[in-house]
Formats: sequence, structure tokens, C-alpha cells
Amino acid sequence: MNLTKRHKIITASTLITIGLLSTQFVNIFHVSYRLFLPLGILAYLLSLWALWENMSKLKAVVLMILPVMFTVAVASFYFLLPIRWLTRFPVIILFFLSFYSLLLSQNVFNVAAQRTIPLYRAASTVGFLFTLITAFFLFNVTFALKMPFYINALVVFIISFPLNLQLLWSVEMEKVDTTILVYSLILSCLVGEVALALSFWPVAPTIWSLSLSAIIYVTLGVVTEYMRDRLTRKITWEYIGIGGLVLLFSMLVTSWGA
Repeated sequence: MNLTKRHKIITASTLITIGLLSTQFVNIFHVSYRLFLPLGILAYLLSLWALWENMSKLKAVVLMILPVMFTVAVASFYFLLPIRWLTRFPVIILFFLSFYSLLLSQNVFNVAAQRTIPLYRAASTVGFLFTLITAFFLFNVTFALKMPFYINALVVFIISFPLNLQLLWSVEMEKVDTTILVYSLILSCLVGEVALALSFWPVAPTIWSLSLSAIIYVTLGVVTEYMRDRLTRKITWEYIGIGGLVLLFSMLVTSWGA
């Protein structure tokens, strides 16, 4: 079939949405979690097929990080929702629209790596937003599993590293050099350390994941602006201010007496 790239993106979004929907019929968690890996592999293959044009070996890895992790994040968070179609069906619709938008933004990065295009800034914003959403969902599931504090820190580090890596790469879209690797490691270690500290807080999983997402928002926001040579004192304080408000809210809703 002679499909255009947009048709491929729509087809890929539809098929992965059907894959996510099929997991609805398995309501036993110890069985359903085994579907996350096949669903992630399916997201990788479909995304690679949809964006294959101008694809290099590096982009076949880095560009696929967010679609795969976003799919796994939604799938894992999906099973924490009440087992009702009234609750889960809207999530399916939102997932289709979100995955479609995500592939469009990744396609911009794929093309912009060869030439500058006007949609790059919008794609960067979308990529940043989906990075935060993916982190929030995965952190929420991590804390909901009630693991020891050191496991929480390790899992958060493992989740954060590829998310940081793909976003930092999207700034220049050339190669994954030492600078990007070091920045990704440092930022991921920072988030992991905060996760370790927050593991001792008497907070709900939503507040825990929201606080960690705020840390990612501040650190990634500041570093990406620095890499673009656009970091100013005003921009720095804007990121710190928003992140500080989220952390303040988290402290206010913490049940310190529990």
C-alpha cells in the first residue's frame, strides 16, 4: 500500500490503541503486567515503521524512547484505574490523540535533524510535555508498588535516564556525545536522590510522582535552555518558581501526622 507518512502515523496510532484496549480484558495484574513488554515492542515497531523515512541508526533508538515509554506508562497506569468502561474508555480516546500528536512531534525531529523547519519549537514543547506526563505515570506506578526506598530511587533513576537523554538530544539532534550523557546521568541521579528522600514522606502516590515530575521540569527546563544559549536569570527563576509552587503544594497536602 502506498501510504503517506500521515496515513502511517494514523495507522500506527490506531493499532497501538487497539493493543492497549485489548489489555482491558485481562484484569489480573500479575498476568496483565506481562503484556507491557509486548506492548512496548509493538509501539517501537509501529513508530519505526511510521517514521522510517530519513531514519538513521541513532534516531531509530533515541526517537523511539518516548513513544515506547509513553505507551508502557499509560498501559501500567491504566491498570490502576477503576475497572469501569466509563473511566477507561476516555483514556483510550485520549491515548490515541496523544500518541498521534507524539508521533507527529517525533517526525518533526526526524526531519529537522537534516534541515531546520518552523515546527521544531512546537515539537520541542510537545516532547517536553510528553516527557513530564510519561515520568508522572511511571513514577506513580513505582510508588504504588510500595517497594523499599532504595528500590524506589533505583527505579526512578532508570526511568529518568532515557527520558532525560532523548530530550537533551532533541536540542541539537546531532549525536549522543559525552556532554549529553553526563547531563543525563547527573539529572537522573538528582531525581533518584529526591525519590529516595520522598519515600519517607507520608504522601499519596499522585503527590509523590507530581513532586518528582516537578524536579524533572525544573532541571530539564534549565539545562535545555542553557544548551540553547537562552538561559537567563528570569527564565531560571520562572522554572524554579513553578517547581517550588508544586513542591510547596506537595508539602501542604502531606499528612505529617500519619
